[in-house]
Amino acid sequence: MQLISPIDHASEVRDLLEAGADELYGGYVPAAWREKFSLLTSINQRTFAGAQIDSADDLATIVSAAHAAGKRFLLTLNAPFYSDEQMPLLDGYVDEAIGIGVDGVILADIGLVRRLRRNFPGLELHASTLAHLGNSAAIRCYVEAGVARVIFPRHIPVNEMAEIVVANPGVRFDCFFLVGKCPNTEGLCTFHHSSRDKIWPCEIPYQIEPFETSGDILEQAMERQRSWSRTNRRHGCGLCAVPHLVRTGLYGLKLVGRGAPTAQKVANLQLAATFQELAADEIEAGEYRRRAMIAHKARFGAGCSPNVCYYPEFYQGE
Repeated sequence: MQLISPIDHASEVRDLLEAGADELYGGYVPAAWREKFSLLTSINQRTFAGAQIDSADDLATIVSAAHAAGKRFLLTLNAPFYSDEQMPLLDGYVDEAIGIGVDGVILADIGLVRRLRRNFPGLELHASTLAHLGNSAAIRCYVEAGVARVIFPRHIPVNEMAEIVVANPGVRFDCFFLVGKCPNTEGLCTFHHSSRDKIWPCEIPYQIEPFETSGDILEQAMERQRSWSRTNRRHGCGLCAVPHLVRTGLYGLKLVGRGAPTAQKVANLQLAATFQELAADEIEAGEYRRRAMIAHKARFGAGCSPNVCYYPEFYQGE
């Protein structure tokens, strides 16, 4: 499987490629967008400058360096929807990106997918997790609109991924892995991630007060919600699932981390590469899991939990 890493600065390229990245992805806010809208009107689901490539020149440097190493760069353009007023700006933006040499664009808005397929027929289009494609019927809708590759939503279990991959030959699929686990279904989440302190809504403690006497199921759901305010979502993992993910026929493991320090991106890539190699060695399952738990604790300084496990169907406790 390809290792797909976020990138925010041209200075990160060499470190990320040396750490094992096969593809890079990132966002860039053009001057025309900044002048007409603000960063809070997100062009690519990030509302702070540290998660954006600084300029078109920096983007060109990143793309050129990736290509020189035989790697690829994917541009994020994955807000859930865009207004009619914004669409002409996006045409110019994508035209500029194609001129720079980006290898594909990651999208969520199906209207924009159709528009880009019509206006730029040779451009490779990917469906973001924000598109919320959780079954084959939804995937076929986007494929018919022009998408060639799909990033699974974070909540899809591995066995369902495997079924969807088999049912959609010719489509490439990626899944998330390492850091950034969230309790919410991202494609349906309407929280605005604009805190200057980068404390996101799912991390803020709040109290649910049911209108009626609660039963066991509701009590369990309420406790699960409360537990997220005690969980560091930046410890999201998935190491235990790598051998199973390999067998699904997925194309790529996508690491979260736009806006994170370079050292963290590098550490995550190195961890992913190590456990891909261990999966290829087909070591005994118990030993593989033991090493994964040790590696998680060494990387994040904390134990694992169902909340931060990307694939909790494989979670067996400490």
